[in-house]
Amino acid sequence: MRLSVIIPCYNVADTLQVCVQSVLVQLPRESEVLLVDDGSTDTTGLLAEQIAAEHVAVRVFHKSNGGPSSARNYGIAKACGDFLMFIDSDDELPASTISLALTFMQEHPEVDIAEFPIRVHYGHESEYLLTFPERIWSSARTYWLQTEAWEHTYAWNKIYKRSVLEDIRFPEGRLFEDMWFYSELLSKEPKVATLSQGLYLYRWNEKGLTVNADADDLEQLLEGQMRAARLMQTRLFSFHGWRLYRSMLYRQIDIYRETGKILLPYPFVRLICFLHKHFRKSVSQ
Repeated sequence: MRLSVIIPCYNVADTLQVCVQSVLVQLPRESEVLLVDDGSTDTTGLLAEQIAAEHVAVRVFHKSNGGPSSARNYGIAKACGDFLMFIDSDDELPASTISLALTFMQEHPEVDIAEFPIRVHYGHESEYLLTFPERIWSSARTYWLQTEAWEHTYAWNKIYKRSVLEDIRFPEGRLFEDMWFYSELLSKEPKVATLSQGLYLYRWNEKGLTVNADADDLEQLLEGQMRAARLMQTRLFSFHGWRLYRSMLYRQIDIYRETGKILLPYPFVRLICFLHKHFRKSVSQ
């Protein structure tokens, strides 16, 4: 097998067909699509079986519900490919993306991970294109800082050598799992490349976690960012590191406003949070 494309599926009967078809029309020979039905309660499982009956490259697995990390880890364990890709079941891959990514990996055998552009919030008024330079980075830490990779730790706009995931798995039971997974992976110093071609269509989901996160959810995001900063030895008052610190501070302010908790262990954080909350209260009055 050349490539394994892993698609976790949970109650996505409305979008699964379009997602899978966007992959199948460009899937190379001797490659596979793994549909991991994560305990769906709608007709997703049946639809996955119907798709598999029509396409020999599609394999379907049914498991009890465990969340996206569990489904992805299950897919990794079952995959046969030398290269892996992940796709969320409400998103799409435009034509030629797979061939571009695979060709690059074949031509650059030293590269472990290649990342390609994203159409973020596809189909929504906030849609924008996130692009990258065509570059093989000297180190994972340089890539982390100069591309500000904490803003695009997504698992799905990338192609991975299977070997680089040998000892890395998604953290089960955690939200914002991509932040935890990708920063741990980068801390092992894989060889990373960014591509200027290829595209991932990341659809806006009004019911998704990013849109509807509450204070408890944001705590998990901030914990993930703090852990990532430690793993990647990010100096938070350097030029790029400051931007990560600012992102964490925004999350901390949101959490403090709702719960009064201080998680970010840096000078003046409590004072900044208190002043921000006091200022907002004064303005609202």
